[in-house]
Amino acid sequence: MNIDFHAHLYPEPYLKKLEASKGDVRIEKNEKGERIILSMGTKVGPVTEEFFDIETRLDKIKENSVDMQILSTPHPGVDRFTPTESAEMCRVINDGLSNVVRKYPNHFQALAMLPLIDTKLALKELDRAVLDLGLKGMCMLTNVAGKTSDSDFLLAVYERAQSLGIPIFIHPTTPLGAQVMQEWRLAVILGFEFDIMLSATRLAYSGILERFPELNFVISHLGAGLPFLIGRIDRGYDDPTCGIKTKRPPSDYLKELYCDTVSFYKPALMMAYHFYGADRMVLGSDFPLLIGDLPGAVPSIEAMDIPRQDKDKILGVNVQRLLKL
Repeated sequence: MNIDFHAHLYPEPYLKKLEASKGDVRIEKNEKGERIILSMGTKVGPVTEEFFDIETRLDKIKENSVDMQILSTPHPGVDRFTPTESAEMCRVINDGLSNVVRKYPNHFQALAMLPLIDTKLALKELDRAVLDLGLKGMCMLTNVAGKTSDSDFLLAVYERAQSLGIPIFIHPTTPLGAQVMQEWRLAVILGFEFDIMLSATRLAYSGILERFPELNFVISHLGAGLPFLIGRIDRGYDDPTCGIKTKRPPSDYLKELYCDTVSFYKPALMMAYHFYGADRMVLGSDFPLLIGDLPGAVPSIEAMDIPRQDKDKILGVNVQRLLKL
């Protein structure tokens, strides 16, 4: 069974809320009349029917050898609104995702979005989404309104997620300092990847990965450059001026993360395979974003020079275990 862990759906009621927004996160029309999502200067879209029409999506995944998608609605995120607005948007998103899962349980499962800018509201929605709606995990951005993944206000959420036995999918968003990345969509092309590495490394350096050993994090895009830079990241552990106080080197913790395979580049996939191992990789397409590649997702894993058993783990077995499907 091929399961695409990194795939996005935008429920129509959520899109309508973005259309009504007048803030930094909103929907505008381009010169062709297409809907474009704006988030802190970064553009996503156009919002085609593949973003919200589930029947269209079902045909697409079947055409590309994907049996199931794990749906999430991360970018542009809900953290740039007031806590009340953020909580309402999360309810709309999670209800919309839940409706899809109820209609097509054999083809779709989903991850909850939470109003993480308010811990009390986030915990309330987490319990509702998992215990009442049956969503299989939660999705969060690499920074929450500019606050890093090791911030104290997130600790209670991590603790509750661990107690529920659900994974946390960390998806990139526009990083701080993105004003120098406006041309050529560099905030998406490079900025997202930097924020992935920053988020994961801070979780390791701060001791959060050590503090919550039973909590599974899934990071996007092979962990960006983590496998390539792990030697440098570990040097920080050996440098007393960095002040890292974990019991083990950062690489020990980072290797225990899961990563999705949104890269589609064989040398990068092989480096991730050698770093994380087959048990810690999950198939991803980033569908329906233009930067993703649904047609290339499964073939990129099939083309890896690894045992059949390991390919099967990456293509679906690991997600079945991780989400208790």
